[in-house]
Amino acid sequence: MVFLGLKNRKIFFIFFLIIFFNFNIANSVEQKRYDDTTILKKKLEELNWKNFDDPKQHYLQIEEAKASIDILKNEYYLDNWEDINQFSWWTWGYGIESDLVAMIVGDDYSIYVYWKDEGYIKLDDWKDVNPKAFMDDMISTQNSFKEDSIKNNTNYVTNIEWIFEPTLNDEKKVVSYSYKVTWNDGNVNMESKNLKLGKKGYLLSQYVSQVDENTNFKETAEYAKNFAEYISFDENFRHADYKKGDKVAAVGIGGLVAGTLGVKTLAKAGVFAKFIPLLAKFWWILLAPIAALGFFRKKKNSQEKSD
Repeated sequence: MVFLGLKNRKIFFIFFLIIFFNFNIANSVEQKRYDDTTILKKKLEELNWKNFDDPKQHYLQIEEAKASIDILKNEYYLDNWEDINQFSWWTWGYGIESDLVAMIVGDDYSIYVYWKDEGYIKLDDWKDVNPKAFMDDMISTQNSFKEDSIKNNTNYVTNIEWIFEPTLNDEKKVVSYSYKVTWNDGNVNMESKNLKLGKKGYLLSQYVSQVDENTNFKETAEYAKNFAEYISFDENFRHADYKKGDKVAAVGIGGLVAGTLGVKTLAKAGVFAKFIPLLAKFWWILLAPIAALGFFRKKKNSQEKSD
């Protein structure tokens, strides 16, 4: 250290602080999954839930994205990565990506919102989006997991079908799509994804809903689409505010949709790789959130009745 110049010592010190900061964040999280529902409920109550005690409709500001999300009175949420990451460990037994900026919970659904600061997304390759080819690829991918799932005695997907094929709302700058997933044990889930485009990147929202034999899939998927359309970027950060010289993403909208679906067609190798952690955990997310969070709403309703 004595032999380092002043400039190099500053760089070394900054590097040390970064390592120290990241180490402390990692070690502040209890890396443990709780299978006992009673214990899990008590642990989750320790997290900093917003809009729970005094619920009201308002806007959640996502500072990283310079955007705001419309929160309904019946929704509560976590809006910091530390709490969301801890939720993930306690509930599923693994950490969550640091770009997950909000987790919103409604009566029978959960919404996961990611901020991707990839730059301005061009729309030129939207014409190359092929819903049938994408779906064939998704089903093929799930079929490749079947053998390992049987060996490990875990559930596997038997069918996937579109509820809404990928659509682009050019006015709102939102891409939306929804599909229904059928499992070997007879369970059915649906997931809707939305990409809200801004000037410096996009907000990816995953809408996961509990379903039963009475579920109107198209109606539920429509709500998910509306959620993204009511996300708004601040002035000078909207997709329409792009000007020459701003950062442009390495992939267009067609490749981006392919990447979020786990489809290699249109998605460049480097871009596709970014989605691998999300896709690997995606099927767990479909099954877990409602069961883990349902007690909050029930608890709240019982409190209201007793008042």
